[in-house]
Amino acid sequence: EPWPLLPLIVCQTLGGRWIQAIPVCTSMQLLMAAGDVYDDIEDADSLTSLSAKYGNRLATNVASTLLILAEKELTKTCEFGNDDKIAIKVINELNSFFTMACAGQHLELSFSTCHIITEEAYLKLVEMKSASQIECACHVGALLATRDSKLIEHIDMFGRYLGMAAQLSNDIRGINNNTDIFHRKVTLPVIFGLTHGDKDSLSFLEKIYRTPIHQSVDSERVKELLFGIGAIHYTVLKMEYFKQLASASLQSLADMGISVESLKQFLEKP
Repeated sequence: EPWPLLPLIVCQTLGGRWIQAIPVCTSMQLLMAAGDVYDDIEDADSLTSLSAKYGNRLATNVASTLLILAEKELTKTCEFGNDDKIAIKVINELNSFFTMACAGQHLELSFSTCHIITEEAYLKLVEMKSASQIECACHVGALLATRDSKLIEHIDMFGRYLGMAAQLSNDIRGINNNTDIFHRKVTLPVIFGLTHGDKDSLSFLEKIYRTPIHQSVDSERVKELLFGIGAIHYTVLKMEYFKQLASASLQSLADMGISVESLKQFLEKP
């Protein structure tokens, strides 16, 4: 994923020098890698994960080491032409955003396997867990380049909406390739299906998503049903909605005289 490069690109876009953001980019890459390892340990749903291959003890140690290396990398921020106060602020803000992501993960883990949440609650969870990391990448890159609160505000909104769109793209992909169905992940297409399907569809979906993961499931039928209800189309529209909001944030920056061409490429990914 290109997200750890965002601080560098945002910093240069807003008038800074890309080299200023190198320690932050490296740190974010390490933090995201650590998060992926912890996710695999907590979810226990991947046969190819580090924890599945070598056990939770080794995987936990690797993830903890990645966290320490990430914090160590952040201490180099001042060595790349950044003011001491700004460097401290960047470290604090980055840790604050990732604390929010951890809170989102905790909230998700707190749900029982058969817990069906509302669309509003799910989108809030996505904002906390997934979108916050991309917003963070934009925010810290902006802090390294400018003190203009308006510029920072618009770049923050761009990151937040981009993160929302990216997660909904993952939701669609998870249904299309059957992985989220196999693991019974309740994502936006499933929530839509459970609230807009007819009686028979609702009964079938509820049964599937309350079935233990180790039991087989007719994933093709689930997929066909979700497409038939319009759940995938709705998720695509919702994804495009957030992409439009992200695009509007970039337009606000363009109206302020900022060249945003390098950031537009991220809207092509979700």
